[in-house]
Amino acid sequence: MTTARVFLSHAPEDEPQAELVEIALRARGIPVARGRDLTLFDGITDKLRQAVDEASVFVAVCSPRYLVRHACQWEFTRAVLAAQRLGEPADRIVAVGCQDPTGLAEWVRADEIADVVAAKVEQAGRVPLCGTREPQPERLARPRRFVGRYAALWDLHRTTGPVVLTGKAASGKTTLAEQYGALFRTAYPGGVEWAELDEHDPLDWYTADLRRVAAERFGVDLAGLGLDQARDALAELLTVAGADVCWFVDGVPPGCDARRFVLPSPRVRTVLTARAADRGWGFTEVAVPPFTPEEARQPDHRTGGDHVRAVLAFAAVLDSVPISGDVLVDGVTPVYGSAAPMVVARVLDDLDGVLHPVDLPDCAGRQTWRLHPLVAAEVRRTTDAAVMVDRAATVLDRVLTDPRAGLHSLRHATRVARDEALAPVARQALLRAVAVRLEARGDNAAAFSVRVAAGDHLAAAWLALTAGAAPEVLREAALLEGDPISDYRARFLTAAAYDLLGAHDRADAVLPGLATDPVPVWATEPERGRMALIRVRALRARGHHETARTLVEELLPRIQRACPDPGHRGEWAAAAVEHAHLLLLTGDREAAREKAAEVEIVLRAAGLARHRLAQEAGAIVVEVTADVAAACRAVRRAETWYGPADSLTTRLREVHGRLTVPERAAPRSRLSRLLRAVFD
Repeated sequence: MTTARVFLSHAPEDEPQAELVEIALRARGIPVARGRDLTLFDGITDKLRQAVDEASVFVAVCSPRYLVRHACQWEFTRAVLAAQRLGEPADRIVAVGCQDPTGLAEWVRADEIADVVAAKVEQAGRVPLCGTREPQPERLARPRRFVGRYAALWDLHRTTGPVVLTGKAASGKTTLAEQYGALFRTAYPGGVEWAELDEHDPLDWYTADLRRVAAERFGVDLAGLGLDQARDALAELLTVAGADVCWFVDGVPPGCDARRFVLPSPRVRTVLTARAADRGWGFTEVAVPPFTPEEARQPDHRTGGDHVRAVLAFAAVLDSVPISGDVLVDGVTPVYGSAAPMVVARVLDDLDGVLHPVDLPDCAGRQTWRLHPLVAAEVRRTTDAAVMVDRAATVLDRVLTDPRAGLHSLRHATRVARDEALAPVARQALLRAVAVRLEARGDNAAAFSVRVAAGDHLAAAWLALTAGAAPEVLREAALLEGDPISDYRARFLTAAAYDLLGAHDRADAVLPGLATDPVPVWATEPERGRMALIRVRALRARGHHETARTLVEELLPRIQRACPDPGHRGEWAAAAVEHAHLLLLTGDREAAREKAAEVEIVLRAAGLARHRLAQEAGAIVVEVTADVAAACRAVRRAETWYGPADSLTTRLREVHGRLTVPERAAPRSRLSRLLRAVFD
């Protein structure tokens, strides 16, 4: 521990008052540390962090200028949060000059400061603000040059439950949320997560963000789960982890039900931003106050030379999510060649606040930057966007060849592909590259929307069929046209969708051979497995259980040879559940239980207890074991997870009903009754 027992925090303009306080404290023999080496918008150094954490008492020279400065906000917030963990903040935090806006510090007059601080140092002993734990280094993003509004940050912190920050465009909602995440990070031992919603497909891309966080934090792959199940599965993981997390959801679009974005966990604090809040959400609303002239002071993006305009023009055609420095460098390399890295570095330094740095885990530890959408729109209005769009498409197409390309790169590529300035051929190629990466990540919902945008109706229909989304299958299959092969695929997919809906007569009318036709020889290898599995389901639905069992028992070894490790990816789990159904229907009950239990074990071990196939397999186990209590729990769980009208919930109710209602005795014939009357 350092010898300093008091940390003295002040704004540069209040240096004279701070000097008087320090002289008074040192006259009483109290060591003092100060953050003298920081300029107005500096980041937080390890030296400063250590000095605050190891102090026993924190003294703030409060003035109207004090909490406008980011470093002062950070120092004061960190000290107050640490003091709250130790007891009453006023026992450790002292304000001299003006009263602090939080009301948590003890306010004293300047002529009393030495006596009050000496008493608090004596009371604290040698216990620092960080307590008995060692100070942990943190990775903090520097804020934009928008600072101030400190009282609003504490208003946000004191609210309970989900909170939504509202305000007009450019009012600083995202900025305030970012500032809260930076300043109050120590209030959340589990860290801070950030999800920027896509304005076109917010639900699908949000699901991808949920999967990203689950994979990064817990090594759990939530592929195969829809939004609601992925959200609740991640919430359960965070609850079990036991550390509080701040979860930001930025940019809720109008008309979107924000309740679907909230993780139902006592360990997760959800903060959303939106232009306006819906009363039906039931969230606490914090209206973001407008910037004061002092708070809004920032570099003007319209100033600077050609190098500034070149970097901003490239960044402006990308999405509003963070941009890596590598992408910016590649974007201006055609103009500046080998000097591009130095040009970008200089621009990022000059325009800190327009392009401001953000630290995000999805970027493999590399620094990223964000450009505000309104600034981007202004830059696009004054530049030739068509040239930059073409260049961005080329750069991002190269980025997407890397299997490690993150969600932000995929969002940028999708945004560029939506730009009308991009040629149709380039647009389709870029969207297909995005879809391939999304499918490899298991983000099938986002991949579906990208495939639709690319006009890949066949791929989109197969994705929808895998997800069990029959209406989307019917829509995309109807758009397939051309040669006889495309016509057969369209009829096959349409019939499979009707089978999903239980309309087997309509399915047979569209494709009479859905359950009986062999897989066409022209089918691709992925199609062959899918078509065979759909045929198995069709046979089971039509009562041809023995034939279906034979077919699935031929199919399973081929699936296992292609993918030796059973898992939720691919077709093994679906084929294994079908096998379990057919074993049960053909009288091999114990084998059915074993196969279903195997699927359950594999999916639960992967953290996917909420997967529909896990619940379907569980229903088979319950039916075989005749466990009434387990059947009752399964019904309640399905009603909660999937809703009372879901087909799986209905099936579980049927199983529960068969187990709880005793079979009626068979009615006796007239002859049987007559014989019993004679001989009894």
